[in-house]
Amino acid sequence: MGKGQTGLKSVLGLAIAIGGVGALAPLPAVAATSAGCTAANAGTFDLSIPIGNPLQFGGSVVQVFAAGDVLTATTTGVPTGTQAFLSPGSLSIVNAAFADVMGSATIPSAGTFTLTRTLSANVANGGTLTFTCAPGPMVGGGGGAPSADDQADTATNATTTAAIVEDRVVGGILDDIITTNPEPEGPSQAELEERRKLISEWNDLSEEREDLEREIEKQEDEKKALEEALERDEANLEKEEDPDTRDPIAGSTEGSGWLTLLSPINIEEATIYNLKRAIEREEKDIKEISAQIEANRARLSEIERRQDAINGQVDNLPRDPSNSNDRYDPSLDLENLPSGNTSEGESILFVGQDPFTRALARYRGFKLDVADTGEGFNDTVKPLSFSRTLSSTLVGWVRAVYTDYEQDDASQQEGDNILVALGIHKDINDDLRVGLFATTTWGDVSSPVNNLDIDTSGYSVGTYGRYKLGEVDLNASARIGLTDNDISVGGTTGSYDTRLASATLGLSGQEQLSDSVWMRPAVSVTGTWVNREDYQNSAGTNIGGNTTWSGNVTAGPTIGTSLTPPSGLKRLEPAIGLQATYTFSDQDTQAGAVTASEDDYLSLSLSPQLSMEFENGASLDVFGSYFGIGADLDGWSVGGTLSIPLN
Repeated sequence: MGKGQTGLKSVLGLAIAIGGVGALAPLPAVAATSAGCTAANAGTFDLSIPIGNPLQFGGSVVQVFAAGDVLTATTTGVPTGTQAFLSPGSLSIVNAAFADVMGSATIPSAGTFTLTRTLSANVANGGTLTFTCAPGPMVGGGGGAPSADDQADTATNATTTAAIVEDRVVGGILDDIITTNPEPEGPSQAELEERRKLISEWNDLSEEREDLEREIEKQEDEKKALEEALERDEANLEKEEDPDTRDPIAGSTEGSGWLTLLSPINIEEATIYNLKRAIEREEKDIKEISAQIEANRARLSEIERRQDAINGQVDNLPRDPSNSNDRYDPSLDLENLPSGNTSEGESILFVGQDPFTRALARYRGFKLDVADTGEGFNDTVKPLSFSRTLSSTLVGWVRAVYTDYEQDDASQQEGDNILVALGIHKDINDDLRVGLFATTTWGDVSSPVNNLDIDTSGYSVGTYGRYKLGEVDLNASARIGLTDNDISVGGTTGSYDTRLASATLGLSGQEQLSDSVWMRPAVSVTGTWVNREDYQNSAGTNIGGNTTWSGNVTAGPTIGTSLTPPSGLKRLEPAIGLQATYTFSDQDTQAGAVTASEDDYLSLSLSPQLSMEFENGASLDVFGSYFGIGADLDGWSVGGTLSIPLN
């Protein structure tokens, strides 16, 4: 697997004959089983033009090569032009002008090939074109197929690589599942901001409510005064209009002629007129102030309903443990309420409450900050902590991951893999989580070397768990699996089963770097046992089985931030993970004719991800990963996980 954590590629390294070496320097004659290798190492393909001869040598030769043969061409003397290629397939070996070059090509399958080569020179430049060949994995196989040992090594290394890749994917799934909760631990920044806004709105509404109550009281007094004045004026008008009750002085004209002369209208009529005008104004004012009172009372009712709604919303939001002023509870005396640590919920003083009320509060997720000693608050009594969820949480989840990769070493492998996993876990208490899971996988690996193609399908079942040790989580998982492999190599086919057992142990934690930024460091060790059964290929050759051990050590942080979620979401957290992985295995050394792949290497991976939690408690995580940084193996993965609380 190159050096990466994933590797359907590295160790599947098959056939390029001992021969990357041929790409480094001309090889001496090597015992070969194909006519092409024999001819190349005997020098029958070589061309040479001495300096001073403006000539061109060329032509084609037909030879039989074996699959995996590596034909290498080298020029010296800086000829004016050099070209060599094989057909069919147009396998270019060298193509250069005025340069000493070296190139090679690997025969993809056994058969007859035409080697076309050209060498040109002028008076000032001569040159030599020489060929060497390293035999492919046909040694001892009669020229038609790789030897039984080489096929066994190929199958073993392919199987080991597939197991390493699968372990990487499954490990990533369980890492996320083990550390993810249906509800985030502690308040998120979005929840704190929402709580702050709601409390601020509640306080503003309280001030408006007090103002409205004072205004309504003042308006009620004004209305009462107007009604009393209206009642008096109506009584006075009635008297003025009744001859029996009218003021005799005001109504007499005897002895008051001077008043009549001084007044443009009769005093009696003026009095009645003024009373009527006063009554009209008072009735109008009463109507207006009654409408104002009604509007203010309607607004007061709106405020009361909104405050009731805010109370319900705030009850479901966590308190900010870093803000001692965040002690909102309109039903309590805030000045006398002890703060306490309320990271699991609201802070409530239980002194004097009956057992049923206290039990109900605990069930709703509050924290008991003060013991009820019967004598009120006593700061010498240690706080008691209760779980946010007294009834255990049951969570089901499903995850799918697609992986694509290619290998840059001599094996030239490329492939892809689809893995689907589903599981369920139960939080026994705050400290202990246990779960079960199952996976199914489909994969394909191919390489032009030896015409390799391997199709795999399989499944595994396992268990995982988490135990909290203070601020650190101890994580563990184990699984067993069975995979069916259909292999085609060197023109032969066959199938074999693979049995797998794997276990992982890790530590993780979480640090709050700021109000909205967190970091989750983690380290884990994985060990894997793989047993490949023997099989008989299509040529009737028995290919022996093998057992290998592999594993990896992975460490690195995941850094994320909590954003204000849009409507419908409770949590929105983008993050990126950086991991360093050291991979090791005891797979076959491939010292024969099969191309060697690394079995101990260090690599890095980057994994961006986005986690979303919905209002109903379900969560969706999507991620990508680029792995194999610093290794021969380059690849990427994409996937997602859907988790749903079941109770």
